[in-house]
Amino acid sequence: MPDFLERHRIRITPLTPVHVGSGERLEPYEYLFQRGEVWVFDPLRLLETIKGPALDRYLSALERGPFAARAALLEIARLTGLRPAVAWRAPAASGFAGYLEETIEKGRGELAIQVFPRALSGPYLPGSSLKGALRTVFLFDRSRVALEADFDDRELEWAGRRDLVWQAQGRGLWPGRWVLEEGEGRVRAPLSLRRPKRWEKRDAHRVNVRFEGHLLKNPPRKKGDADILRDPLRTLAASDSSPLPATEFRLVEVYGSKQNPEGSTGIRLLAETWSKGAVEAEIRFYRGLQEHPASLFGRGGGERPPMPGLEDIAAAAYERYVLLAEAELDLYEARGWALAREKMESVLEAIGECLAEDGTLKKPYRFPLRLGFGSGEKSVRLAEFLEYRGSRGGLRIDPVSRKLAEGEPMGWVMVEVIG
Repeated sequence: MPDFLERHRIRITPLTPVHVGSGERLEPYEYLFQRGEVWVFDPLRLLETIKGPALDRYLSALERGPFAARAALLEIARLTGLRPAVAWRAPAASGFAGYLEETIEKGRGELAIQVFPRALSGPYLPGSSLKGALRTVFLFDRSRVALEADFDDRELEWAGRRDLVWQAQGRGLWPGRWVLEEGEGRVRAPLSLRRPKRWEKRDAHRVNVRFEGHLLKNPPRKKGDADILRDPLRTLAASDSSPLPATEFRLVEVYGSKQNPEGSTGIRLLAETWSKGAVEAEIRFYRGLQEHPASLFGRGGGERPPMPGLEDIAAAAYERYVLLAEAELDLYEARGWALAREKMESVLEAIGECLAEDGTLKKPYRFPLRLGFGSGEKSVRLAEFLEYRGSRGGLRIDPVSRKLAEGEPMGWVMVEVIG
């Protein structure tokens, strides 16, 4: 029997700006931009620091709205100083500062800031985000195996011998099952996940869960739902990272539309990003769970699910993201996004260093991943293989828009195994 627990310490280094949201936002009255930095206030300390009539003016401004509260806070900071109320601070990029000034002058617009998850020691990458990226890589690998697919260098796309097709057993989407048929290496989804109808949304989650169950050889229970206790990726765990060494506030803009592929869509938002230094985390493979006769994986007969392993994940991540990075570089060149193209060239250079001279992965392993905000549909939804049902037959959806942080692509990191 293999060791029950296999642990690997990893180092994660950002190749482009990264943002992983916490679900929380800094409202305009919870921070100020001061001398190139964003000061983030502790709400209780802020109320303790503002005293007398100034506190009354601030509370009154809060009732009138975020812009009025921000103006009152700025005036109080100018007269009395608010340093004692600062919980943490970080530098801001030039685009952030320019957008902030422009929006305040207009008196309307989005000023809330998306921030990282935070502990007492500072911001960090959540283990759930890291595991989600690893899970997507593993599903990519299992899709490639099931579809007997490989990358065609002449056609510049994935092609295979089998299709995975959803067969509904009624009028709606559910119940049903995924079946393999002769084909071209496509996952033929029963609906467009972008604009599902109301009645389709009800069953879309079940279809997706059954898709993963099919690839991971996790047969459904009697009621048709996947047995999450037999999900092989339960044997993979990822810890939260060590604190991020430094973060920076940036302006994030959405570029590219069908009408204007090169230009801005006008959608802009503010986010805390990480682009310098490295963090450490741990990934764990509970190998004994699959082999032990008392575990759900070791009893019950039938075909055992595939077990994720470090070598498999590293190889699949390299193959998937080197091709995606090359496609992104081509797109940035075609659209004339100079800074994005320059950054993607450096990403590809870093990915190339994952290989030894004989073309195999170096040991200890290192491999690229995409994490968090802006990493895109092509990273999240296995778009190499997906084909949605359309009114005129199968429809491949290649996202037109891209999120750029001050002109740079988002979400690219390098993972190195260090122990």
